Amino acid sequence: MDAARREKREHGSASFPFQIYPALDGSEAQDSDFIPYHWHPELEIITVEAGHVSVTIADHNYEGEPGDVFFAAGEELHEIRAAGHENEFRSFVFAADFLEFTRADQAQSELLQPLAEGRLRMRTRMRCGETGQREIRGLLAQIVRACNARAPGYQLMVKAALLGVIAVCAENGRLEQWARPASDYKAGQLKEIVAYLGEHFAEPLRLAEVAAHFGLSPQYFCTYFKDNFGKTLTQHINSLRIEQAARLLRETDLPVMEIGFLVGFDNFSYFIKRFRGVYGASPSGYRKGK
Repeated sequence: MDAARREKREHGSASFPFQIYPALDGSEAQDSDFIPYHWHPELEIITVEAGHVSVTIADHNYEGEPGDVFFAAGEELHEIRAAGHENEFRSFVFAADFLEFTRADQAQSELLQPLAEGRLRMRTRMRCGETGQREIRGLLAQIVRACNARAPGYQLMVKAALLGVIAVCAENGRLEQWARPASDYKAGQLKEIVAYLGEHFAEPLRLAEVAAHFGLSPQYFCTYFKDNFGKTLTQHINSLRIEQAARLLRETDLPVMEIGFLVGFDNFSYFIKRFRGVYGASPSGYRKGK
């Protein structure tokens, strides 16, 4: 279960478990396009910086606009799509328990500990203009400036701003009771499906075979998948293949045709069509643009 598309990367470090994506120095620029379904125990705050960004959290899809803020709870499946240079997002990923106080007080017992234990969560979406949105965006901007400057004590500024985000959410009634999905059978099964497809997307995958792997009929699996992921099995597999193709185009000199076959497309023309549909350019054009 723990391997079910759980991110293997470490967010920040053991001494400072906080990370911003894409990295402010540009070293993680590849993350600005498409982040497929995944989960991690840390909390994540996603901001739409420009254009339109599609965010799926659990089984709900949102079309984010500039200024919107999204909150993904720990262990909650989520996906981010921002294909094209005009669409930009930023993610702030952090371990909730690194905000907890050593000395117990009311904030610790009523807010921070429940957040860390998954008994409390921030409501998923805050639209631009909603009460508290400007304050939260301001606090997140402070975090970006602190991480850019890295002056002595910047880690404390980051923690203070994150605590401020939680305070603003509490003040505006945006905290709610919640139960971690990891203990829920359905959530566990969805994670297993995501993990399986993430490991085998480059192979020839057919609906009947995937459904049989999970002991389900093709018809039921098809409906179940669409209801919970908001897309068909084929659409999801194609997304994973296109994501991997884009990475290979950026990071290797492999021929475009070879990349198409490597990621699982057996028809080169179909690969070109699907890639253009996501990135608005052919694979060759995409590579030149990078």
